Amino acid sequence: MRKHLALGAALALGFGTHAFAAEGFSYSNAEIGYASTEISGVDGDGLTLGLSVGFAKNFFGFAGYNDFSYDGGFSSNQLTAGVGFHWPLNDKIDLVTGLSYEDFEVKASGIGSASDDGFGLGAGLRGRLSEKFELSGGGKYIDLGGGSDDIIWMAAAHYYFTPKFALGADISDGDSGTTFGIKLRYDFGR
Repeated sequence: MRKHLALGAALALGFGTHAFAAEGFSYSNAEIGYASTEISGVDGDGLTLGLSVGFAKNFFGFAGYNDFSYDGGFSSNQLTAGVGFHWPLNDKIDLVTGLSYEDFEVKASGIGSASDDGFGLGAGLRGRLSEKFELSGGGKYIDLGGGSDDIIWMAAAHYYFTPKFALGADISDGDSGTTFGIKLRYDFGR
């Protein structure tokens, strides 16, 4: 159960922290959000934070953190950090890959806590439908060792109500469960 909660907690971050970039797009941003999740039949919700910083040509670093509370006295947190690379397919779409370190901790009232760490590999697309509306989607493989792995699929949309601020919604789904989130993004690279 704790490995399912740990892997499921990764659903909350999905690719939300990856600022997928297309030609002329900024991929340096910070996000704060709220997510609701169902993992192995247990409901939970909590806070998500994300940061992405572009460097060199076509590279970006990313980090994310989430903190969730679940029905039944469980809680979890996840830290992810990594590096990504994007290939412009045209002026509105990028193919994006990433490699990340994943660290999970799950706590249960009266039982204690357990933690696992491992790696993640991701790939996806990010595109802009208009100057104010972006879509992204992809998959991420997470391996915590000992046969504990998952493939997480995600989709997200962001609406830029100013050149620097966007409101986003996302969904992530894997073997462990499903997460829905809303996020506020500040784009400091534009």
